[in-house]
Amino acid sequence: MTQGALTILWLLPALGGLAALAGGRFSRWIALAVSLAALAYGFWLLGPLRTGVVAAAPQAPAWAFGIRYALFCDGLSLSLCWLTAFLTAACVVASWKKDYSAGYWAAFLFLEAALMGVFLARDLFLFFVFWESVLIPMFFIIGLWGTAGRRHAAMKFFLFTFFGSIFLLIGSVALVTLQHSATGVWTWDMAQLKGPEGRAGLMIFAAMALGFAVKVPIVPLHTWLPDAHTEAPAAGSVMLAGVLLKMGVYGFLRVLWPLFPRLSWQMLPLLGLLAGINVIYGAFCAMAQKDLKRLIAYSSVAHMGFCLLGIVSRKPEGLVGGSLQLLNHGIITGTLFLLVGFLYDRGHRRGLGDYGDLAGRAPWLTFFFGFTTLASVGLPGLNGFVGEFMSLLGMARTWSIMAVVGVAGVTLAAAYALPAFQAVFWGAPGPDSVSALVYDLDAREKGLFWVMAALMLAIGLYPGPLLRLLEPCLLGLAQ
Repeated sequence: MTQGALTILWLLPALGGLAALAGGRFSRWIALAVSLAALAYGFWLLGPLRTGVVAAAPQAPAWAFGIRYALFCDGLSLSLCWLTAFLTAACVVASWKKDYSAGYWAAFLFLEAALMGVFLARDLFLFFVFWESVLIPMFFIIGLWGTAGRRHAAMKFFLFTFFGSIFLLIGSVALVTLQHSATGVWTWDMAQLKGPEGRAGLMIFAAMALGFAVKVPIVPLHTWLPDAHTEAPAAGSVMLAGVLLKMGVYGFLRVLWPLFPRLSWQMLPLLGLLAGINVIYGAFCAMAQKDLKRLIAYSSVAHMGFCLLGIVSRKPEGLVGGSLQLLNHGIITGTLFLLVGFLYDRGHRRGLGDYGDLAGRAPWLTFFFGFTTLASVGLPGLNGFVGEFMSLLGMARTWSIMAVVGVAGVTLAAAYALPAFQAVFWGAPGPDSVSALVYDLDAREKGLFWVMAALMLAIGLYPGPLLRLLEPCLLGLAQ
């Protein structure tokens, strides 16, 4: 697996974005073809990966201050690249009948390219460049193609995440500078960097952790998320919840844990507490929502807390389960946002009280919404259960009280998700109900959701291949 082979994975959607900008009425076809090609190419890379993990061959020459173009791929990286390509293709299919300009389709390809770069970068400077590049297309997706409050939501998204990125950059520069002072060698290679001990190490760890925490997001740095989800187009919400939130947890796994193994273990009680707060706070906020998109947004806060619980346990089952839950959450929450988007396209409202008794009018919409809701609350046999169970098991071995908090979060998930489903699809319509405007899914929409449902069921019943893909690259972080 060479540098060139890995470069194709992010360069293909980047070039596809340029082609889509110039493609006019063919832009959506270009976006679909490129996203599917990137997904197929990602699966082709699984073959070389099985023979061993190869970071970069040949090694690129160093630029100023030791910066190199260096990419890396292992099971964690590749699985998140698959998720990115799959959800990008799903967004294109879901938006197919919309009369969007070429810029819309190009923005999703540019976003895909930047996300691929984040998950592949081995050089810390390159990692930061891709990390910041993600903000640009997502800002325009929210600000140009969102709903009424899109400009405020886009600006809040940009300012919060840019604020976190400043701390990430400060921590990265300090880390590299201190290592140069100690060794006389400039390098940004994450395989060669080592976090310092003492107060300097703690300050660098805190700065970088803050940058990742904004993206997770960890409470109280989460307030940008509900607004961004509410105002973004449905496909934008899919990418935001399905992939962008994973960048924060990936940063903990790929950067902080390897660079600061001892300090991260010492900080485990604090990080575990923050993860538990995410689970409980996100669940209670979701229970208070009357808007479907805001409800799902706050549920993402809770579910990302489960992912964080798993990885901060630093136990093998927790690390693998939390990483698997990154994929599961992307599939489940992405499906929920698409379903709400299709519902909004029909009734032009998102309130729980705006609908009722849809089961008879739209049975397929009801089925897929119910199926995905059960996966979201962790029903055994569906994909949401596996990652949550392993994350809780890992935390139970490290800090049992936080595992109890996680179990409470599972119960609360059912307490907000199931009543919402009941109100919209089985409840009595109110006087202002727009249920009469709702019609069932068409063939394109049903085909998309059958694929999503099949993935939820397949991973839930047979998670072994994904677990075997993730284990080798995570067990080295376990303690």
